[in-house]
Amino acid sequence: MSAEITRAHRTDHAAAESTAVSGGASTGTQPADVQSVAPEQSARGPAALFSATARARPALDVRQLRHPSEPSRFALAASASILLVGGGLLIVLRLTGIFGLAAIGATVLTALGLVWWAVQVHRAKLLGGAARVTPETFPMLSMAAGEVKQQVGYTQPVEIFVVAEADDPVRLTSFFGTRVLLMKGDLVAELVKPENRPQLDFILATFFGKLKVRALAWAPLLIAIDALGLPRVLNFLIAPWERATVYTGDQVAAACCGSLDESIIALNRLLVGKDLARSVGMTGLMSQAASVRRRWLPRLQQLYSSYPHLTNRYLNLLSFAGQSTPGQARAFRDRLHPTTDFRVQDVSARLTRLRKRGPRRWLAAASIEASAALLGLAAIGIFLVPQNDLVPVANIWWGRMPWVVETTPGPAATAPASPGPSASPTTPSDPVAVLESHAPPAFASTCSGFAPQTAIPGLVAAITCGPTGGYGPASVQYYQYANTADMNAAFNDAAYGVTEGGTCDQAGQRGTYNFTSGPGPGPGLWACYYHADNEARMIWTDTKLDILAVASDPAETPQELNSWFFSTADTGPD
Repeated sequence: MSAEITRAHRTDHAAAESTAVSGGASTGTQPADVQSVAPEQSARGPAALFSATARARPALDVRQLRHPSEPSRFALAASASILLVGGGLLIVLRLTGIFGLAAIGATVLTALGLVWWAVQVHRAKLLGGAARVTPETFPMLSMAAGEVKQQVGYTQPVEIFVVAEADDPVRLTSFFGTRVLLMKGDLVAELVKPENRPQLDFILATFFGKLKVRALAWAPLLIAIDALGLPRVLNFLIAPWERATVYTGDQVAAACCGSLDESIIALNRLLVGKDLARSVGMTGLMSQAASVRRRWLPRLQQLYSSYPHLTNRYLNLLSFAGQSTPGQARAFRDRLHPTTDFRVQDVSARLTRLRKRGPRRWLAAASIEASAALLGLAAIGIFLVPQNDLVPVANIWWGRMPWVVETTPGPAATAPASPGPSASPTTPSDPVAVLESHAPPAFASTCSGFAPQTAIPGLVAAITCGPTGGYGPASVQYYQYANTADMNAAFNDAAYGVTEGGTCDQAGQRGTYNFTSGPGPGPGLWACYYHADNEARMIWTDTKLDILAVASDPAETPQELNSWFFSTADTGPD
């Protein structure tokens, strides 16, 4: 905003600005034109009187009034949203397929529908417990809101309600296009007075300016940014931009208001209330603002906040006025103590440099393009890499199981001697020999015992075999357990994270089986998935023999091993 723009906002019948803000106190005087029309007030009505004090309203270019850090902060929010949200959707699509993604989408839509319903209930509650602003209920407030919206160029509907009690003097909520502005009744009662019209313009324009900034952003990016904020833990990536939009709203509001002093008084109303707004000592308040700006703990506290500290808004407003209306800024600073003025300029030095440099509007476009390119490369990598190279994190647990040993496929996968020096492979009581007797006859001759690397609860014996005939896995290991509970515990550890609704070649799948005829294992559990070393795995249990079997093959897929297990082939144990 330039000095010429500020002068254009005024008309010959505008309300006179406050002439004294000594130590922050400002005394408002009733304009002469208001006094001259007072005898006609009953004939013209309060709305006409209020309109007579309004100034000419040239349209504002919000793009030119943006806070200098807003484009870079928007670049951070947009880039993080593209990479994290887009990357997450790609991974979900790759692991669960289009149907899994559709299920997740349906769940999200259901959740959003519930939120939308909650918003409608809240609106209904407001309609029954608050006064909605219309030309019939609050003509002056309604007219002011319409004029400010027109000047800012914001065309979307905003419902305004006046409430008797509220936590904040003014609060804006926005869900799915439903925007509601709540204003406390005692604040409205002061602002609708003709002499306070500049302050009303300022407060309304802070919110309409912020909404206008969001409306200027590309809609899909806003959806991604809002999605990134849903988990709440990632808000620190979005909150800086949200705070910058508040600063932008203040700058737009200052342009609408046309007076730095009236803008400061409007902020005072939000800080200390209507009764003390004109009596706040600005020297002390600006000194406090400088302290808050300098200390690290207040800065850390607003890390996840969408709104900056109110004291920071004073500093930004004064810095903006120093660039747009230097005369008003100079007059305001002359009323501060020299020490306070020096502190304010010191903590605002970086912001002053940013304003002189101007916003880097190209940064947002460049970062968004770079993020989209990275996401495209990630999509190529995710969808072109073979499925067995995409290992679900849950299956890493299998690699940590103590019975997993590195063996080579086929008969060459021999292991150390049978566990325990007293055990003899030739004696019928040898656990390894007993376990070998349950191996399928087709490849029982290839089996040999081995000792796991670490102790396994309930494990009695273990053998590894190499099926022959060109059909089936490269190797199968059988583990004999002392009881069913230990066997099932080992199975659940191995199949951790695998669900019944999954797919073998993606996130893994598990279930139960019960062969009713022919040779093969008895009833039990089964699971198929990719192991952490990209090797296909199929595991199953036999509840009659308490044997856990593990089939693996680096050249086949888990689905092929699953088909082998459920075929007519003898898979064992028998």
